[in-house]
Amino acid sequence: MQSAAPDFDHAPVERLLSILLLEDSELDARLIHAHIEEAGLNVHLDRVDGREGFIRALARGGYDLILSDYNVPGFDGLSALNIARRSLPDVPFLFVSGALGEDRAIELLKRGATDYVLKNRLERLATSVRRALREAESELRRKRTEEALRRSEERYQLVMRATSDAVWDWDLELGLLHWSDAVEQVFGCERGALGYTVQWWRERMHPDDRERVWGGLQRALDGRGDRWQDEYRLLREDGTYVVVADRSYIARDAEGRPVRMAGAMQDITSRKRSEEERRLLLSEARRRVEFEQQLVGIVSHDLRGPLNAILAGASMMLQRDNIEPWQAKTAARILSCAERANRLIRDLLDFTQARMGGGIPVRPTPTDLHELTLQVVDEARAVHVDRDLQVSQRGDGRGSWDPDRIAQVISNLVGNALKYSPERSPVLVETQGEEERMVLRVHNQGEPIAADLLPRIFEPLRRGKRRANRSDRSIGLGLYIVRELVLAHGGTVEVSSTEAEGTTFTVALPRTASVAGDGASGSG
Repeated sequence: MQSAAPDFDHAPVERLLSILLLEDSELDARLIHAHIEEAGLNVHLDRVDGREGFIRALARGGYDLILSDYNVPGFDGLSALNIARRSLPDVPFLFVSGALGEDRAIELLKRGATDYVLKNRLERLATSVRRALREAESELRRKRTEEALRRSEERYQLVMRATSDAVWDWDLELGLLHWSDAVEQVFGCERGALGYTVQWWRERMHPDDRERVWGGLQRALDGRGDRWQDEYRLLREDGTYVVVADRSYIARDAEGRPVRMAGAMQDITSRKRSEEERRLLLSEARRRVEFEQQLVGIVSHDLRGPLNAILAGASMMLQRDNIEPWQAKTAARILSCAERANRLIRDLLDFTQARMGGGIPVRPTPTDLHELTLQVVDEARAVHVDRDLQVSQRGDGRGSWDPDRIAQVISNLVGNALKYSPERSPVLVETQGEEERMVLRVHNQGEPIAADLLPRIFEPLRRGKRRANRSDRSIGLGLYIVRELVLAHGGTVEVSSTEAEGTTFTVALPRTASVAGDGASGSG
């Protein structure tokens, strides 16, 4: 009987082939080895002569080919074939036997043998080996390709399950459109009801978007690019519209013609709604800023003008030599009220400017904080003649700050201490010069600030709980402006307040104010 292998030669195989040979005859093994090497094959041959050796060799593995005699004492070829198929299923198995009937040879090929060669026709062995190796390599590549495709399909399915995007695949040559399961969430209907043509998709687009979207899609297909994206509205099964962001890839053939288009459709309705709400909020914020700017103009011009006239008139009345006592008292009250109104206007202007993001302007110049503090305290003593204001000063008080703004800080803190402390208790004002900074402390022994108010004491429109006199009433901006002015100088302000130790505001200012920009700064 002849071998099933065709009789043709191939170029020599250069790499070393590892072959397992099951053969009980040493002479036949030498002949087989010789024929293979004469054909130009570079081989390493492992010969075993029985079942146990064959099984051990299979367990070691690493073989490119298995050759086997059919008749081995105590071990038949069919059993060897079955064991080899279980252990090394991808390794070619060739029978090299003295005699095989036609029926038996066909049965062995059906059972998984790659080929067979008769021992009296060993000149055909090399050709059969080459073909077996070539077919095994081709089969291995096919299996690897199938495995890669299977894994790719698994990854695709996992991604489809994980994403909420509706993935679509449009075969442009057949005109068929396929959707992923997630499309049911977007449209609110079964995937089977969507149809398989683009006409259904096009009809679901909002009438105001349809021509724009479809025109852009057609231009993308007619062009040379490989990307298309757009945002548009799609009709759901319940009659409502969703806004989708659609992104796709265009596959083209060698001539550049589009043959396939795949994309992912994401429901961005919530995001668009949030963007619209944000747009409305920004629009409202802009209107508020415009109103605040108008308010600043009104306050700074229309209100300050009359107040300045009142201040000037009251001052002139107090300077008269023949003024009656009741007239002097009335003029002093007018002057005090006008000055308080002027402070309120200044606070409102500073607050508005800080909240509008511009910060409160400061213009540092060489200043002695000790002298400035004494000046502010003396002014407070003149107004509050019945109060005890004590001053303590240590160290060098010189630095670079805006004297008017720092005076405003001191005045606000001292006024706050006087307002929220018993009339017979002292207010202590301390300035202390340190190496790189100045520290200002203002202390009073009034009721402690409530624990829930303490963390928010520097926020605007926050006031203590004690009922203030009508003449002392404020709008709750003083401490907020104190903080803004201190921050504008690159400093810090803190407060501590307990029943036992009273309330202390502590301001720390670097000796040289770290002002940003053109002499102005603030924390908006």
